[in-house]
Amino acid sequence: MSNGSVITEEMKSMVGREIAKIVHEVDKTMLRRLAEAIDDPNPRWQEEAAPGFITAAVVSGSGEPPKELFPLKRMVAGGGDWEFNVPIKLGDVITCTTHVADLYEREGKAGKLLFIVTETSINNQRGELAAKGRATLINY
Repeated sequence: MSNGSVITEEMKSMVGREIAKIVHEVDKTMLRRLAEAIDDPNPRWQEEAAPGFITAAVVSGSGEPPKELFPLKRMVAGGGDWEFNVPIKLGDVITCTTHVADLYEREGKAGKLLFIVTETSINNQRGELAAKGRATLINY
């Protein structure tokens, strides 16, 4: 750490690096469970994934980001957004790839705040970009 910064050279080297890659085959059970979880009986969700499927797929299999990115004690979600391009359908094989997009810090009332920004791309088996998301985690 230099000049009181919590961002180390090792952390800076992670920007642009892939931190998670998971593959899911979309099956009837997955689609049914999500429809039940969101309490939406729309028959559309038997053949196509509801938008919440993407965040559930990413969160359920992405594991934890590298510990080196979180030098401080606590962490909270700082928000995110998703862009949906093509529907994810029954039988699709999707690949969710997450990388570190940015790191920056701010001074808060209680001390340093470290912001870790990740980007996730979700592609189907045809190479089409189904969705892209950006999320911020705050380490303090």
